[in-house]
Amino acid sequence: MIAKGKSISHGTAALEYNLTRQISGKAAATEICRNELYGSTGADMIQEMMPYFADFPNVKNTCLRFEVSPSIEESETMRPNDWKRLADDFLERMGLKNHQYVVVKHSGTETKKNQAHLHIIVNRVSLSGELYRDNWIGKRATEVANSIARERNLVQAQDIGKANKAEIKAEMDAVLVRMKGFDFSRFKEELEKRGCKVREARASTGRLNGYYVSGKSGTEYKASEIGKGYTLAHIEKTQINLKYNERNLNHGTELTNKGGLSL
Repeated sequence: MIAKGKSISHGTAALEYNLTRQISGKAAATEICRNELYGSTGADMIQEMMPYFADFPNVKNTCLRFEVSPSIEESETMRPNDWKRLADDFLERMGLKNHQYVVVKHSGTETKKNQAHLHIIVNRVSLSGELYRDNWIGKRATEVANSIARERNLVQAQDIGKANKAEIKAEMDAVLVRMKGFDFSRFKEELEKRGCKVREARASTGRLNGYYVSGKSGTEYKASEIGKGYTLAHIEKTQINLKYNERNLNHGTELTNKGGLSL
């Protein structure tokens, strides 16, 4: 299970997205639960949250946004009550049960139609008037997700991350081996044909400084997270090594076949 979290200032847009999400023209959003919110639209709910900020006029990020995603295999067996228990457990461990919040389940993503997951929007100010600290909110969300996963024997975030990065690495290797020489534009084009999106990181001068890759899971990683050999500074050497190893492997196979030995 993976959980992401951050504080945001644009709660209305996030809530409208959560509540009205469609995939391929079909409704994909189901409300799971809410606390002390009564409006039918995102704008209505955010309006209900605002009075709690009277004592915090300088706070810009007024909401917390979370995404909680079990694996596809795990989510397939979950029923509405299971999703509510997961939301309650996550919010309790995050110390947010005494806040206004709304939890919405999405049945999938654009790239993974059956990857069901939760979206949670929470007022940073509790019903008692305390401002929730958002320091390291993403890390805390991950730690809570991992603790839930351990207790329920679910797949933990780090295991999913390893699998995602291994999948991306395999696709990158396949592209590099087939390219005659390294050209980033072609590398990017071929990767995207294989379902891996590439986002360039450029300096204000327009110079390419690095890049990010997201695989079929939709999670984005820096090239260095896939491996040092896949950064711009080292990827050409990685390509040379991959092509050398493949030639040796093919050459060795040919010699073995000619000698009549079993492989």
